[in-house]
Amino acid sequence: MTGERALVVGYGSIGRRHVAILQEMGFGVGVLSQHASGLSIPVFTELNLALDQWRPDYIVVANSTAEHPATIEALNVARFSGRCLVEKPLAASVEDLSNAPSYRLFVGYGLRFHPVVQRAQEILEGCVLYSIASYVGQYLPDWRPGADYRKCYSAQAKAGGGVLRDLSHELDYLRLLAGDWKRLTALGGTFGGLEISSDDVFDLLWEAEHCPSVSCHMNYLDRNPRRDCSIHYEGGSLFLDLWGATLWQNGEQYNFEIERNEMFRRMHVAVLSDQTDRLARWEDGVAVMRMIEASNDSVERKEWIWQKTD
Repeated sequence: MTGERALVVGYGSIGRRHVAILQEMGFGVGVLSQHASGLSIPVFTELNLALDQWRPDYIVVANSTAEHPATIEALNVARFSGRCLVEKPLAASVEDLSNAPSYRLFVGYGLRFHPVVQRAQEILEGCVLYSIASYVGQYLPDWRPGADYRKCYSAQAKAGGGVLRDLSHELDYLRLLAGDWKRLTALGGTFGGLEISSDDVFDLLWEAEHCPSVSCHMNYLDRNPRRDCSIHYEGGSLFLDLWGATLWQNGEQYNFEIERNEMFRRMHVAVLSDQTDRLARWEDGVAVMRMIEASNDSVERKEWIWQKTD
């Protein structure tokens, strides 16, 4: 990757992580941000100026979720022809999105590169699935040490925050394992004592193309962080501990080594080497957004939502 230039749009916690990883990978890195200052790398406040002066081969969109659609469209208008990775989720609303851009765009669902998820996918290939139950929870004030959680985009509904969007990694990897949803119901809202305007708890239950029962619980409240999944299939059972990087299959334990930045690196390598089979594409990002919106509709209407078919 040495000699190539990357532009990271946004310099919050996730933007800073991308900058550090890309630098480690040998990229020249510039930043587009209204708030970054005192950096030893190029900083731009206007996208067109960054494109003209920095001429990036690769762009990572890591600003707030609500700003993603405008950035995606601005790159299209500017006739950007390189590769782009957009942090999840793709947008705050499907209605905010235009058509797929002309450049190569992928969505940053990094759990696709977790070795436990990859091994589970290999085991389940061709198997009949019976049920899947996943859980993810972590206390929001602990997410970004040293920062006021109440001021981060996660806490703000208008910025596209909320547990349902923030932790949509789960929805993406469950789609990978079980296929798209057919019908769905959900319960969620702001239930805890956090000082936020976004949702902090969501429970989803759906019927998928390849599994009759899939459920997911997600929250901002758990002070004992968890990210796991239990799967029953013809021939056995799996338990995936994603934070512990451990998989149990029918009582046998298998340990893997992975650290968070490695999943980001694998995503970047996949995008830039055209090894795109495992990456989430535009269509995947839109499908997750439709699932998020169906979940919100279910909460509002208190009923099952059926997947629309053309």
